[in-house]
Amino acid sequence: MLRQRAGWIAAGAYLAVSAVGAVVTAVTGRLDALWAAVLWYPLDDYSSDGLAAVAAVAAVGLFAILALKTWMLRQVFTLPPRAPRPADRRTVWLRRLLYLAVAQALIPPLPAVRLPDLVGEALTLALWCPLQVLFALTLRGRLRVFALVTAWPGSAGLAMIAMDEVPGVPAPRFLLLACLAMALAWQVAVLFGQHRDGRWSRDTVTAGWRHVTVSLATPLAAMAVLWAFTSTTLPLMEMLEEFDVFLAVWLARSARELTGPRGTPPEPAPLRPSGPILLAAVLLPFLALVGPEETARPAYNGSWYDAGPPEATRSEDGARADHESDVVAEANARCRDPWPRLRARRQGTAAYFLFEGGGYGVYDPDDTTEGEDPYASVDDGFLGAAGSSAVVMTYGENEPMCLTVKAFGSAPRLRLKGWAQVAEVGLVSRSGRLEVPSYADGDEGAGARLPNLALKGPGRYRLRVYARGGEGAEEHLVVVFPGRSVKKVVYR
Repeated sequence: MLRQRAGWIAAGAYLAVSAVGAVVTAVTGRLDALWAAVLWYPLDDYSSDGLAAVAAVAAVGLFAILALKTWMLRQVFTLPPRAPRPADRRTVWLRRLLYLAVAQALIPPLPAVRLPDLVGEALTLALWCPLQVLFALTLRGRLRVFALVTAWPGSAGLAMIAMDEVPGVPAPRFLLLACLAMALAWQVAVLFGQHRDGRWSRDTVTAGWRHVTVSLATPLAAMAVLWAFTSTTLPLMEMLEEFDVFLAVWLARSARELTGPRGTPPEPAPLRPSGPILLAAVLLPFLALVGPEETARPAYNGSWYDAGPPEATRSEDGARADHESDVVAEANARCRDPWPRLRARRQGTAAYFLFEGGGYGVYDPDDTTEGEDPYASVDDGFLGAAGSSAVVMTYGENEPMCLTVKAFGSAPRLRLKGWAQVAEVGLVSRSGRLEVPSYADGDEGAGARLPNLALKGPGRYRLRVYARGGEGAEEHLVVVFPGRSVKKVVYR
């Protein structure tokens, strides 16, 4: 009876590993071990530092996920006795695809074997497109037609997600949302079809409805986390995604019961999905409005010097005239935060006035260490750092650009879409300050005082810079967060 006990064995092994992780966490005071044991992938240094401020909240979340995953493993790995192979090839292939989908839902994307976004989306497309169509064809009754009709737009939505990962080929947002709504309609049709078909139990259908409910509620919970815990958004967002254990359960039970006896279920209880359907009706418009901000919006489009450059109003002794102050203020007003929903603990946006040759720096103004030349490491022509100074090269010179700086307590999610260059370096703050020059102190710099980016005082930090040159103005986004690594990484 090993097949029937496999679920208990898998759940017991998971609990044992998690118990070891909990002991290590209690001894060391860090959540790394418990995180890896419960979620099956490591917690990086940046996220670990970010979770320190909300360790109690993170621990409660991990233990809740532990309970859900234990139940999920028992459900997924409890296998029925061996049965003859179905004669219908359509059923055979559907079962295979369902089990592949279970494996995809269970196996975490380990950093060492992480596939490129486009490859991962292509594999998901190759799995779910035939699965949706075969599942619809396997159903009986009138809902089979509706499930089949909604399967094609749902597959198109997956294809558009994959296409959206190709640089220069963005998918229209309204069309993508429409296709994803059809994918939701497909699952709703399948769940009603399973209820009326007779081969699937009420528990299997209930697991499917719970998956629909949790998947719709997750974005709303993510907005709440973003509002409540700005500095720890990334690790807590990752935890939210782990609460949906019901997809794997629904897929596994659907595969097991696919070849069950036909006819009326032994417990013909009425299906009442009013809660999930009501939640979907409320959240779908909300999701269309507050969907993930995948592309950074343009900060400014227009002509900089409609009122004349600041240098044109300088007096002979170098004093700044009132008109110059107005021009600087107007330039600052034209720049906007390219990612307004990526809120940081410290941030600022201003026009940066470039001088001859272009470029700007991020440095510790109180550090007098000699012999550190950041220009020596600008091997990609964009970003370099040495010690407590970093230099960023720009596309233009002798004109303003838009600059946004943000300081986080942990590494924010990497977002490449919409940017021409993205790179990351390490630097140190010996005095507890990391700043961008101000225009008020010289001939170049930011038109407004930008905040100190060394959020945690003296120590090592990572500096990630995004840049693009548009039709209106050049735009840069500077992100700083604690990190020990000094390695330079060029993302784009």
